[in-house]
Amino acid sequence: MPTDHDDSGLRAVLTRPRAYDAFQRLIGADTFRRWYVDTLLEPQTGWSILDIGCGPGTMVRFLPEGVAYHGFDMNARYIAFARQDLGDRGTFEVARVGDTPLRAGGFDVVMANAMLHHLDDAEASHLVDAAWAQLRPGGFLLTYDNAWVPEQSRLARWLIGHDRGRHVRTPAQYLELVQRRFADVRTTLRHDGYRIPYTLYTMKAVRP
Repeated sequence: MPTDHDDSGLRAVLTRPRAYDAFQRLIGADTFRRWYVDTLLEPQTGWSILDIGCGPGTMVRFLPEGVAYHGFDMNARYIAFARQDLGDRGTFEVARVGDTPLRAGGFDVVMANAMLHHLDDAEASHLVDAAWAQLRPGGFLLTYDNAWVPEQSRLARWLIGHDRGRHVRTPAQYLELVQRRFADVRTTLRHDGYRIPYTLYTMKAVRP
């Protein structure tokens, strides 16, 4: 994980799980997550899902019963909160992205939600390599991140520029990272995912 975050002010507050969840609800992120799960993830009973950088376990709330979920995050506060609040829905552990093993895990899905813009190219490449290794054939890596695009509003650019992540990329740059491993990558670009002006880029990369 990167170490170049400015963890002061609002950024420091958002490292606290309840504050993070409240802020996400305020900007309408739950609506986007529901669309993301229903339209892109399309989870099925019996699937195994690895969530890299799971935060306080937010995505678990949008998954059906019968999904085997494993999440990890470097923020111990997030993981403690997830274990207390959602421990019956999955397993949670404290770990860094660089600790993701490059070995077969047999997962149907690897998620890395709002993660790549926190990682430099070397760290992001490790995440992609780890996802490839952890996926069974036919499984997929699913990501979303904020992105720079020419047509976004000035307010969206300002908000993205003040994100905690310091490696926001263009869609082409995100795609290049993933296509090192995955040839089949399906993407979407949305400017209306949140209540505030924001640009969100998704990638669904399928392992053959």
